[in-house]
Amino acid sequence: MNKRVDLTIDQLGALGALHAEREAARDFDAVMGTLCDNPRYEYPALGKGFSGRSNAERFYRWFFENFSPKVTHYVLINQWVNEGSVAQEYDVTLTFDDVDETHRILGVLFVEGDKLGGEVVYASEAAIRRMTGPMFSELVEL
Repeated sequence: MNKRVDLTIDQLGALGALHAEREAARDFDAVMGTLCDNPRYEYPALGKGFSGRSNAERFYRWFFENFSPKVTHYVLINQWVNEGSVAQEYDVTLTFDDVDETHRILGVLFVEGDKLGGEVVYASEAAIRRMTGPMFSELVEL
């Protein structure tokens, strides 16, 4: 991470909140507007991730069309902001075939300049599979 940060802690907190709000609203253009030119997404539990603007666009199109509609409830457990990142911890309940699944997801949004450089996502493999869909098999080793 350790990239240049051109935001104050308050601005960073506001950017993280905007990203989360627009993500919940499935606002593709606004979410992409919060990201730098070459965002990175990492899943440390798997030792895998992806990077690049086109991959982020593919991810969010899948996420909004296939994951978000299955979210029946979510709770923000806590949020932390420091000089270079915003961490947001959620319990997210998804419903598939009338069966509820609740996943604990911790996302650490990190900054690059005045935009988000991407996210480090701590979640179960099952949750990551649900979030990434067909991109799961394309995740690369970190």
